[in-house]
Amino acid sequence: MPKGTFVILIPLDADYKVLGYFNKSKSMFEITSDLFLRLNLDHSKSEYNLLKLKDYQIFSYIYNFKGKLTRKASGIIIGLLLDENDKPEKYRLALKEGAEAVEVLGLSLVTMKPNEFEPLLKDIYMEHLEPLVDSLKPDILKANIIAITKFMLSGGKQERKIAQDLLKKVEEGEHIKISELYNSAEAALKDLEHEKASKLFKKASEIAQELYVLDIAESLKEKANFSGDVPNVAKQRDKHVSEARNFLRNEDFHSAYLSYKKASELSKKLVDFDKEEEYRLKSKALEEFYKIDEQYKEKK
Repeated sequence: MPKGTFVILIPLDADYKVLGYFNKSKSMFEITSDLFLRLNLDHSKSEYNLLKLKDYQIFSYIYNFKGKLTRKASGIIIGLLLDENDKPEKYRLALKEGAEAVEVLGLSLVTMKPNEFEPLLKDIYMEHLEPLVDSLKPDILKANIIAITKFMLSGGKQERKIAQDLLKKVEEGEHIKISELYNSAEAALKDLEHEKASKLFKKASEIAQELYVLDIAESLKEKANFSGDVPNVAKQRDKHVSEARNFLRNEDFHSAYLSYKKASELSKKLVDFDKEEEYRLKSKALEEFYKIDEQYKEKK
């Protein structure tokens, strides 16, 4: 589970502004100028990033604002503090949802002080940044749907009809199917059956849509899309790795380091940060080797 979260605003008239922190463990954590520079540099290449530090890792996402906010700031970097053993990929959608929730606060973000923002960040963390699986427990789903029906029952004739239909579906256990489909999809992912997982996530999303838990429906839809994209992106990455090895056999170090670099970038897109690190380091080493090799060729 995450230790906490932070949000950095990227204003147009300054380098950055730390909007605030939320630390579950009450541990001390600070975004220094050096740490911001590292995050900002990494995010110039990728929207998601994993930064491994001494006692924890930071999984972060850069979000570009839309509309009026763009007159004052380009966007935010939102991050989670994770233990070394935490799997960052399961927080991918949560970070995006958290960023969108921050954007809703609008132009007030530019002038907001930490003591004003941090209570809001705590609410955003509890609602969006905890793993999606917690929101998909049958009892939590049931409570959310019933809360929606209570709101609808105070509306017009059509809303009351929808509320009655929803209550009937809950009584029939329709919401339980969302949890079951989600668990089956996660199991399929572990078995590398990405196409199957995508279909299961999509079906779960459709049921969530019918039950009016729209935020969950959107999250499941994105998981379906991401899972569906994985095989093609992984195939492209593996092709670059294979090409890099062939280039090495032929002592074409320039092409080898470029292929490993492409494989590293695709690994980041897959949120596979172990492979991203492996291919990035190999690319860097081969780039240096290539430069030295060229330097001594010129002296001959």
